[in-house]
Amino acid sequence: MLKYGTKEITYECKTAHKGFAVFSEIYYPEGWVCTIDGKEVPYTRVNYVLRGLEIPAGKHKIVWKFEPTSYGKGTTYAYLGSWLIILLVLGLGAFELRKSSQEDLDVKKDAVDKA
Repeated sequence: MLKYGTKEITYECKTAHKGFAVFSEIYYPEGWVCTIDGKEVPYTRVNYVLRGLEIPAGKHKIVWKFEPTSYGKGTTYAYLGSWLIILLVLGLGAFELRKSSQEDLDVKKDAVDKA
């Protein structure tokens, strides 16, 4: 193991023959992407709980990344919602400013008409 993080785990493997590795992380099919030397590869559940991966012969860098699509969608929706709220507040502010300036003009016009 070269690196262990919450969203990325990196291993280095050197083997003379093709083999199967069992990783001590919990199998969770939603969001984890496994690559060997930068190429995405399929992985499987082992013993109901762990993850397993077929590894070709040779020296390889194995990277597990947690990239759930739900996180990306949720972030996009949050940004859109924030921008809509900002635009709504700016629009209401502009409306109120225009309304108050129109009322000031009406008051001035009434004062001129009475004079």
